[in-house]
Amino acid sequence: MRKSLGGAVGTFLALSTILGSGMMILPGTSYQQLGRSAWLAWAVAAVSVIPLLYCYAWLGRRHPSASGVARYGEVAFGATTGRSAGLLATLALVAGIPATAITGGRYVAQFSGVPSLAWVFPVAVLAVATVIGCRGADVSGRVQVVLVLALFTLVTCTALAALGVHGVRAPSAAVPAPGELGGVLTAVYVAFTGWETVAFTFEEHKRPDVIPRVFAASYVIVVALYGLVLLGLFSAVDPTDKALDRAPLLLLAERSLGDLGRPVTLALVVAAIAANVCASVLALSRLVFGMARSGYLPGTLNRVRDRDGNPVTAVVAVGAVLTVIAFLGAAGIMSFQSLFVLSGGIYFVLYGLGAAAYTKLAGQGPPRVVAVLCAVTVVAVTVLAGPPLWMCWALFAVVLLVTAAVTRLRARRAHGAEESAG
Repeated sequence: MRKSLGGAVGTFLALSTILGSGMMILPGTSYQQLGRSAWLAWAVAAVSVIPLLYCYAWLGRRHPSASGVARYGEVAFGATTGRSAGLLATLALVAGIPATAITGGRYVAQFSGVPSLAWVFPVAVLAVATVIGCRGADVSGRVQVVLVLALFTLVTCTALAALGVHGVRAPSAAVPAPGELGGVLTAVYVAFTGWETVAFTFEEHKRPDVIPRVFAASYVIVVALYGLVLLGLFSAVDPTDKALDRAPLLLLAERSLGDLGRPVTLALVVAAIAANVCASVLALSRLVFGMARSGYLPGTLNRVRDRDGNPVTAVVAVGAVLTVIAFLGAAGIMSFQSLFVLSGGIYFVLYGLGAAAYTKLAGQGPPRVVAVLCAVTVVAVTVLAGPPLWMCWALFAVVLLVTAAVTRLRARRAHGAEESAG
């Protein structure tokens, strides 16, 4: 694929992928459950995810491929694991992207008072994302820059206005009960997923050596934005407010900006959802292209446009499938909450797979320390998350077993065909 992405645009693509629907809900739900001690869950998640991000940055720099974690799994553990990881990543994105678009549609419908936007918005934003993806990674990257800058400006100004109007209320040092903290921590981890999706665009980076800087810069910005939102909520909103689990950003904006709160929140939601969907559609199309190139998906999805190396066939196929799922979810035919649970759980499984690949490929010495830290994080979150995440690990095991069985069957048939021909 054509190398068209620089470090700055790559950072904005990363931010677009990470700052999605979780930003609109999770700060409010965590504050509602833990009060001003909610920062503890966010701090633990932010710190413990660093080793996992280091693994993906290391792998992306050395193995920049459109297949991302599928490529890492293949290099480290063989074709069966690589194919299984790619199929699982495809499922996660196919579930997560429509769920994000539907969330935006529900927000827009509520804020505008136009109920039909609950399904019109997700379909429209996916159609626009598909058109932008057909233009290429460089065009999509420029769109991400505009949307993320708008999002960053709106969130920063809203949070600072809240602190200016209501004053700063310091976070609480009280430590919640382990059960309460663990439940919130598991949910908060969703806010720190997305970097594994960014890896699907690494093949188009002009300089893979800047990938660790892309991860570092986007991580710092994400943590700063979440911190600002939490401080703003601590300052302007009571933790017993029942609307915190539905529209925390609207509460924050209305308490800080008055009549401007609703239109500002609407603009913020549109910018966040549009940026996330555009970046995710681009990433998924690259994954599908990479899987087709490796022979794991139909070969027609491997076609690229001569003038810019853009896999347009994969982009159109991805956009069509996602639009159908978004329409079904918005219409209530499919459960969009289930899409979120499935997507979030698989993302974490992919983090674990990336860490395992890094452990295998990085060798002895200091990398082993990173591997141990990753193992502690993965095991702890898996235990705390309970059955939903356990089911995602079980799903990976099933996919791995089925893929291995199909691979062996094909090998036997090929061997039989060779003996017959001989």
